[in-house]
Amino acid sequence: MPMPGSGHSRTGGTTDDGTTCDRGTELGHPRGDLLLLVCGLPALGLLLGLALPRLARWASGSPVLPWRSGVEFVGRLDAPWQTAVVMAVGLVAGLVLAFLALAETMKLTVTDERVRVERNDRTRTYERADVSAVFLDGKHLVLLDRDSGELARGEHSARAAAVAAAFRAHGYPWHDADPHAALFRRWIPGTPDLPAEVHALLAARKAALRRKAPRDTGDLAETVRGLGFVVRDEGAEQYWRPLVQA
Repeated sequence: MPMPGSGHSRTGGTTDDGTTCDRGTELGHPRGDLLLLVCGLPALGLLLGLALPRLARWASGSPVLPWRSGVEFVGRLDAPWQTAVVMAVGLVAGLVLAFLALAETMKLTVTDERVRVERNDRTRTYERADVSAVFLDGKHLVLLDRDSGELARGEHSARAAAVAAAFRAHGYPWHDADPHAALFRRWIPGTPDLPAEVHALLAARKAALRRKAPRDTGDLAETVRGLGFVVRDEGAEQYWRPLVQA
């Protein structure tokens, strides 16, 4: 099986509904980035595990040191078997970080008929006819539906040029920026431009953003969309716009 690269074309691929497509383009981690994640993070964990007791002994000499008892405990782990245990913990931590990074970024399969998005062990397929716009919003790839609501949004791992070329090659309406960007306005609590229920949802979503609860923020954005509005974030601020029929 070919390793996902910045762009890999294949013939006779299979979509997740079991039908065969004539031609598809897979977009995943470039080989260099993939090797860095799979090999680099575990190796870094091993090195940190090896160096951690020494660093803890050096830091314990500081007159101002938070969690002093814990740092001093780590500094006493100088027996060979203890060093091996700390290195093993570092290796496992590196592997976990690599797995999380791979799971949270999008893997895309683009065909003339549909686009398949795999992320966090979930696979979703969007028909070409339902997509009104595709563009990059910073590190995020965004697909809009016929009402200009977001079909999908998430961090992608492929090179930006490869993503744009793939969607253009398969006939999707690619845009260099959000075609509805001019409609967004910063959310100000109580503004008369929004219904009271939308204000309540955006207030709850702001609290979820502060808690760093991505699932809650996503669910609340979906509820806001059901009331006819799109919400996006810029730093700690929320911005909104009405849905627009394609």
